[in-house]
Amino acid sequence: MAYYRAANPRYPLIQSVPHRQICQDSLSSNYVLTASEMARTVAIPWYQRMREGAETMTRRFVVTATGDSLITTRMPEYRDPAFQGMLNLIRSCDVAFTNMEMVLSNYQGHPVVESGGGNLSAHPLVASDLMQMGFNLTAFANNHTMNYGEHGCLTTIDTLAEYGFTCAGAGRTLADARLPVYLETPAGRVGLMGCASSFAPGQRAGAQKHDTPGRPGLNPQRFDTLYIVDQEHYDAVQRIAERTGVEKQRQMGIDMGFRQQPKREGELSFAERSFMVGDSFGIRTEPHEKDLDGNAESVREASMVSHLTLASIHAHEQGKEKDQPADFLIEFAHAMVDAGADMVIGHGPHLLRGMEIYKGKPIFYSVGNFIFQPELMRRMPAEDYDTLAWDQSLPAGVMQRGLISESKAGFGRDRRYWETVLPICTFEDRMLTEIQLHPITLGVDGPAVDRGTPRLATGELGGEILDSFVRLSQPFGVTIEVRGNVGHVAL
Repeated sequence: MAYYRAANPRYPLIQSVPHRQICQDSLSSNYVLTASEMARTVAIPWYQRMREGAETMTRRFVVTATGDSLITTRMPEYRDPAFQGMLNLIRSCDVAFTNMEMVLSNYQGHPVVESGGGNLSAHPLVASDLMQMGFNLTAFANNHTMNYGEHGCLTTIDTLAEYGFTCAGAGRTLADARLPVYLETPAGRVGLMGCASSFAPGQRAGAQKHDTPGRPGLNPQRFDTLYIVDQEHYDAVQRIAERTGVEKQRQMGIDMGFRQQPKREGELSFAERSFMVGDSFGIRTEPHEKDLDGNAESVREASMVSHLTLASIHAHEQGKEKDQPADFLIEFAHAMVDAGADMVIGHGPHLLRGMEIYKGKPIFYSVGNFIFQPELMRRMPAEDYDTLAWDQSLPAGVMQRGLISESKAGFGRDRRYWETVLPICTFEDRMLTEIQLHPITLGVDGPAVDRGTPRLATGELGGEILDSFVRLSQPFGVTIEVRGNVGHVAL
């Protein structure tokens, strides 16, 4: 007796009998094929029919992405219309991403000296609060990933897995941290690669060898920084290096095999800086090729086995201004789209940067802060007080409030750290069809207990936030029309 695959993949196995064919599917229900249907089934391979069937189904995704969730305390479901309206937008999406800026160890583990601005930790239940808000996808690759050592990192990873909060960007080894993760939704499968360019030495994950273990940490996207000067100043730096003996020490390190020659012709290394001659003074950054290739390969892998693919990067590094992305970040984002990413999500500087449409795909260079509650921190380690030059007898919250309100150019002095947009992106079969932008305020003028909680911004404030994002996106050739307190991106 011959067996064939049916044209309908729900009915995989067909036993050949004359004229009328009956097959049994995986749910044990009968399906009847006529002789003509059977002939078509036999003529076309089952795997081709399965692929064609999938291609006829339109995959529609609604995606939102927020930036840094620096959530230090529980987040209840507030009843006010501005908070509820924001929740309704998030919950209406198939995919809702946020950056996990907290170590979920409840201050357990050993705080590190190079903390990226302060050792951050919170109770694991804040993750469930984020999920209750509607978030189902996150990345844990940022400058706070290792704030409480390996224990804090691994506890956070395990906690998110236990809660079912799909997370990318950190792991027990480099391969684990770089591996794409997948979110299964009713709309289809979504892949995510997460990485960071802002982190202290030793906090990136290490590769495992056959004879040595790897190292827990984040998935890195390193970069090189080049200081561009004219010939006169280049020669001056070279003379300083030679006459101080620094160049001799550097060359000795190369001869002993502990240092490498500069990567580029004409590159001068001095005081852990690289100088090159150019037409004008400036700073240029370039992505680390090995990391770029590895992250692109993860995106490429995800795009092959998902219906929609996202890439996330935590990057503080700036261009000429803080609200402009560094050169390497633009090159990175383009490379991820070229590798198969349908959307690139940047975060890290705690403020908005513009967006770009590259080859039909949205790139958000920073979606700013989403939840920002450093003032509600309950504990800070001694090294953080010393680094910030504060009295260790002060409670953590008092110290943080002082930083925000008293520093000359701190978070409390600049509204940009407390305003953002919530993008709602619609894709159909990977094609971007719509982007709406909703203004969000974190209440910079409110009391400390409320400041840092996101809500929809309305009226004049909402218009100002959208106008700011319009201005930031213009250099990338993006046109945004504001109608009724909502931004609409021209595609």
